[in-house]
Amino acid sequence: MDDNLVTMKKIINSLKSFAFISMFMDDKNRKSLKKDLEEGIHIEKTIQDYIRFFSDRGWCCYDSLSFNMVEQAVKEADENGIEAGEKVILKYYMKDVKDVIGRLKNKAKPFEARYKLIQKSFEEHFAGRYYSSIPLFLIIIDGAVNDYTKSKGFFAEGTDLSAWDCLVGCDDSLSKMKEIFNSKRTKTNTERITVPYRNGIMHGRDLNYDNEYVSCKSIALMFAIADWINLKGSEKTRKQEYDKKENKLSFLELCKKNNENRKEREKISKWKKREITIDKDISSSPSIEECADFPYLIPLIEAFNAWDKKNYGLLSKKFRKLFFLNLSETKCAGECRKTFESKQFVSFSILEIEERAVASTRILAKATWIADNKETTTELAFNSIYQDENERPASPWNNNGEWVLYPWKTQGLFLI
Repeated sequence: MDDNLVTMKKIINSLKSFAFISMFMDDKNRKSLKKDLEEGIHIEKTIQDYIRFFSDRGWCCYDSLSFNMVEQAVKEADENGIEAGEKVILKYYMKDVKDVIGRLKNKAKPFEARYKLIQKSFEEHFAGRYYSSIPLFLIIIDGAVNDYTKSKGFFAEGTDLSAWDCLVGCDDSLSKMKEIFNSKRTKTNTERITVPYRNGIMHGRDLNYDNEYVSCKSIALMFAIADWINLKGSEKTRKQEYDKKENKLSFLELCKKNNENRKEREKISKWKKREITIDKDISSSPSIEECADFPYLIPLIEAFNAWDKKNYGLLSKKFRKLFFLNLSETKCAGECRKTFESKQFVSFSILEIEERAVASTRILAKATWIADNKETTTELAFNSIYQDENERPASPWNNNGEWVLYPWKTQGLFLI
C-alpha cells in the first residue's frame, strides 16, 4: 500500500493486529472482525490492481471514483484481459459519468468558474465530437490548476501535485499521469493515439487524437484534479482531525464503524433500479403527495409550485445549482427573481424518469410559461442527487440528507 494512504493503512494494520487476539472474542465479534479485515484487504487489493492494470495506459485513479466500477474493471481485466477491463472503464466515462458532473463545480472553485465551458465540453464528448471535447478538457485542466496554484498549470514543470492521505496524492495517480500526458511530441504523428498527450494535441503534432479513449482519460484526469484541489485545500484540517483521533479510536469503535460500512455496501449492492412508466406508475404532473415512492421528484415539484406562487426565495433554494454558488441566499433569491418574475408559470409535466443509482435519478421534464404574451415550452433535464450536509452522496434510507437538483439541460429557463 502507498505510504500516503495513512488512514487506510492504519485501519488495516489495526484489524490485522486485533486478529491475533480474536480467539478471546465471542463468536459474533470474531466473525465481524474477520469480515471487516477481508473487506479492508479487498478494497486495498482492488485499488492496487486497478492501478497495476490501468495506470500505465493513462487511467487516473482518484478518491471519488466509483468503487463499483473499479471492482468490475479489475474483475474483467483479471478474467479476460486488460482490454476487456478498459471497456468497463470506457462505459463509465461514456455514460455513467453524467450523474456526477456537478461534483466538479462543487468541489473546486476553479471548476466553478469554468462550469459553462465544462458543460459544453461534455456535450461535445457525449455527442462523439472528440476533436472538440479533448482540447477543451485539456484547456480547462491547465487553467483550473493555474488558478489554484496562482503560478503554474498542471502540465508546467515543478507543479507540486502532492496531497496528504488520499489517492490523488499517491505516486501512481496525478504525478504519474502528468509524466505520461506531458511526454515530448516533437514529430508530426498521423497514427492513432489513445493517451491525451497534451503537447502533441495542443501543438498540432498528434493529428489522429479524436477518439473515445483520449476523451475519457481526459475526463478522468479532470475529476482527479477536482479531488486534488479539494483534498489539498482540506489537508491541514484533515491532519489535525487525524492527530486528534489517532489515539482515541478504540477497537470496538473500529469494529462498529467497519461493520456499519459493510452493511451499507450490502444494501447498496442489493438495490435495483425500477423501470418507470409515466402515467402508469406515476402521473405526468404529480402532486407532492403522490411522490412517496418517488422522493427524488419532490424538489422539482416544489420548485414548480414555488414558481407558480412567485415564491422566489423557495424557488432559489430548489434551483440553487442553477445560479452562481458563491452568492448569498439573499442575492441568489434576487437573481432568481430577475430570471423568473417576467415568466408566468403555466404547467409542467414529467417526461421520463431514469433511476441510475441509489442516490441518483435523471429526470426529464417540460415546463410552460408565458412572457410578453407569448407561450414558451422547454424541455429540462436534472440529476436529482441524495446528499448529506457536506454535499456528499448519501443513502436515502438513512434519512441523513436531502434530494438536490443538479442541472444538466436547463438553458431554456433563461430564455427571455
